[in-house]
This record gives sequence, C-alpha cells and structure tokens, in this order.
Amino acid sequence: MKKLLVLSFIMSISILCTACFSTEPEHLVEADEDLTAEVTAFARAYKETMVESVNTGDFNRMESYLITNNSYYHSLRRYVEELHSEQTTKTLDSFRIDKVYVDEIDEIHADAYEKVILHERTEDKIIERNVRYEMIRGGNEGLRIVTIRERQ
Repeated sequence: MKKLLVLSFIMSISILCTACFSTEPEHLVEADEDLTAEVTAFARAYKETMVESVNTGDFNRMESYLITNNSYYHSLRRYVEELHSEQTTKTLDSFRIDKVYVDEIDEIHADAYEKVILHERTEDKIIERNVRYEMIRGGNEGLRIVTIRERQ
C-alpha cells in the first residue's frame, strides 16, 4: 500500500511538472498583416537557403536564420552534413505560410506547408509536411528560428 501511495505521488508530481514546463503556448493571437508579411518573407528565405545549404554543404549560410547552439541548430547541422555527404540534393517544390500567431510571451508561431524533393542516388523522394515555425526576435531585432515542429 505504501508503495502504491509513493508511486501515485511521484506520478502526480511528474504530471504536474510536465504541465508546468510544457513548451506549448497557452494563448495564440493571429498576427497583424505587417508581421505576417515579415514572417512569410523570412521563412521563405530560410527555406530557400536551407535547400542551398544541403546542395552545397555550406551550413554557415543558415546561421543568420537560427538561434545558434541550441538543439535544433545542432540537429539541423547534422542533417545538412549527412545529406550532403550522401550526395543527396534537395529541390523546394512548394512553400507557403498559412497563418502567423503571437503567443503570450511574444514568441512568433508560423504554420506552414512545404513540399520538397530529395534527389537521392537511386531515387527521388517527395516529402510534404505541415510544420510550425517557432521564432523570436534576435538581439538586433531580426527574426530567428528556435525550432520547427511537424504539426497534424
């Protein structure tokens, strides 16, 4: 019985901690036209630069779009290096921003649709996905991508 109580207590604390430290924003407000236009241009430029980086192996071009030295930055660097080392290239077929939001702590969230073609040695793969860009204003007031998550 004691073990069950202790286990219940630990699980309750775990659930509480997960809820308290969740990275999901609680309240999103649709952005105005100016911010939406800025985010759309920034995200498209990022995506085009990302495709170029895969094709050339030059990750440094992407640094002005990212928060450096976070987990997304390092994962993306490995992804670009891996594709380039395998001689895989990429083509951006389609990209659009569907909605832009601002959350309660002024972080920017942009829902996007993207379609790319990976040109591997033996075949081409079409990848279509709906994603959410999470961005902040950097030190010079420019936008920076914190992460990009797949959305349903």
